[in-house]
Amino acid sequence: MEPGGAYKRIGRELLDVFTTALRHAILPDKEPHEGIQGEHGPFQYTPLASPACFRILHLTQPMTEYVEAHTERPLYGSLIQAQIDSHPEYYALSYTWGDSTLCETIKIDGERLGITRNCAAALRRMLRGKAQRYIWVDSICINQANTSEALEERGRQVAMMDQIYRNAIQVNVHLGEGDPASDVACVALKSLIKYSLLAISPGPQKEFFRRKYESLADDVLAETSEYPYGKLHGVFRLPWFRRVWVVQEVVLGRNVMFYCGKNVVHFRTLASGADFQRVPYSKVDSNMTARHWTSYLGFHDAMNNILHRREKGEPLSQTGLKLSSVLLVPALKLEAARPVDKIFAFYGICKRLGFDLPAPDYERPVAMIYTEAAQAILHYDQNLEVLSWICESPGWEWGLPSWVPDFSGCLCRWTPSKPPHLSIFGKGNPSVSGNTQCQFELILNGEALKVKGRRLDLLCASGLPWMIDSSTNLLGDSPLQTGQVYSSFLDCIGSWLDVVLDRGDFHHINAATQLLARVLTCDDLQQQHHLSAENLEVHGRYLSTLVAIPTLDGDTRQIALADPQESLQQNVKVVGDYILSIGMYMFFQKIMRCQWKTVFRTLNGYLGIGTHTVRENDILAVFHGCSQAAILRPYGDSFKYVGPAYVDGIMNGEFWGAGTPIDDEWFVLI
Repeated sequence: MEPGGAYKRIGRELLDVFTTALRHAILPDKEPHEGIQGEHGPFQYTPLASPACFRILHLTQPMTEYVEAHTERPLYGSLIQAQIDSHPEYYALSYTWGDSTLCETIKIDGERLGITRNCAAALRRMLRGKAQRYIWVDSICINQANTSEALEERGRQVAMMDQIYRNAIQVNVHLGEGDPASDVACVALKSLIKYSLLAISPGPQKEFFRRKYESLADDVLAETSEYPYGKLHGVFRLPWFRRVWVVQEVVLGRNVMFYCGKNVVHFRTLASGADFQRVPYSKVDSNMTARHWTSYLGFHDAMNNILHRREKGEPLSQTGLKLSSVLLVPALKLEAARPVDKIFAFYGICKRLGFDLPAPDYERPVAMIYTEAAQAILHYDQNLEVLSWICESPGWEWGLPSWVPDFSGCLCRWTPSKPPHLSIFGKGNPSVSGNTQCQFELILNGEALKVKGRRLDLLCASGLPWMIDSSTNLLGDSPLQTGQVYSSFLDCIGSWLDVVLDRGDFHHINAATQLLARVLTCDDLQQQHHLSAENLEVHGRYLSTLVAIPTLDGDTRQIALADPQESLQQNVKVVGDYILSIGMYMFFQKIMRCQWKTVFRTLNGYLGIGTHTVRENDILAVFHGCSQAAILRPYGDSFKYVGPAYVDGIMNGEFWGAGTPIDDEWFVLI
């Protein structure tokens, strides 16, 4: 900057402030704050001068309209156009749109534009202590109308968002006005990162700080009546952490600061403070929530790290990143107001990483956009791992091919009346298909997937699915854990054991429960032979205990879930109406991936775990190059892909090794 440049910039800012104040004094505000109507009807955007242009909001605070409470200050500004490669310094704003009602307004260049309450609150927070700011905010800087022209502009602007966020001097994340719970969480996160850094730094005090960190982690994670999920929930419960668009906003930002009430926290403090494996915390394996908190920003942090590696010239192949991971992990966890945004929100990140997706187009059908995303995954990943994410979903009803993931939902909304849109399976074992290479091709103009594999058997029985209601637990932000995860398991475990017993080759029920235990944990272990005989016996006893618990509809007593050999006098876990021994609690952690799945049996006696909609006469097959089996449903001369499966007795290649290439056939999935 040339000598005196800073003083000139400050002078210009002061001149802008007083000029704006004078303009508003001469042209007083006479209109009521209603909707999006201005003096000349709905707010009219000036068309962008070129495809390389974008708008920046020059937000100002007129001195003549100073209001003591910042939450009530009227909002004024102007929209300026800038070239993406030639622009003034600006900040990018990230916030949760929330309620779409346009209940507040901002006066832009003399005309009123309706904005949401959350947008107004975020803008006021950005002006606190400032006379003006240059800000890019999506809901104002992009025309949100539904006309053809606006939709076309929106598509172009979304396609350049990676540059918009990358060029901003800072991304400011507005989490909300805050409350006592969020204040406690922010203080806890700052303390955690402080002591974690000291605990891993060399020096004579290292062990002392490690003990301090352990004590702090114990306190932060403790589940109490005041903090049922521990102290970090005060921040991570906030809606911002569930928005799909925020991944791009954080990953692409050069510097990211979070504003939550009176607290200002750096992104690195939030992400690293919530990671209890950094030091690591000694109880991370026994405390379920210790790992949970990394799920909120862990993906963002990993993407940010890989992006920096790519910008330094590291080839994409060396990062180990797959397109399926970029698109499907957030599709499982995050929400979007528009289903197409589950793909469009990652266009900029994918472009930066080296994945080429079709440009965003808001006038195209959702099924077409999702199908093109699945085609891109197959092209870049060159494997069929995408099939391990799929289950029968509502997408079938609106024309989504069965082999295409339904990106639309969110696991925090899964309930018995709104079942999963995606499946959660482990990595499986490549030995199930003989460590072969996958063979597939897209046919029928990319609408069908032709896959090579081998037919194994036909399903003849299945149990009730284990249906979890996310609204009753931490995922759905229930005020308290109700224990529905355990009551729903008790509802289905009897039917699962019946499926096993009806095979008819068990001389004692203990043998059946141990086999069921092996089936339920094979996903967790990937290779079944890792489960010791001792552990198998213990898990079998747990299942026998659970099967024997009677249905207690309307009973208000607490129910003990423990092996009769275990004591409940100490070291117990209380969840809703259930008291669990630590052993039983850890057993449930091992089988949690069986949620929204069921046990099935085939005509030849194979037992397995499949997605929640498998049924009699579905076909069990194994595709070349896959790590799981596949459940197919005949559909004319083709098949619907129902979902992946784990099958006892084939996961280490037993079925594949007994076959020959003459057993191969092509399956057309539509």
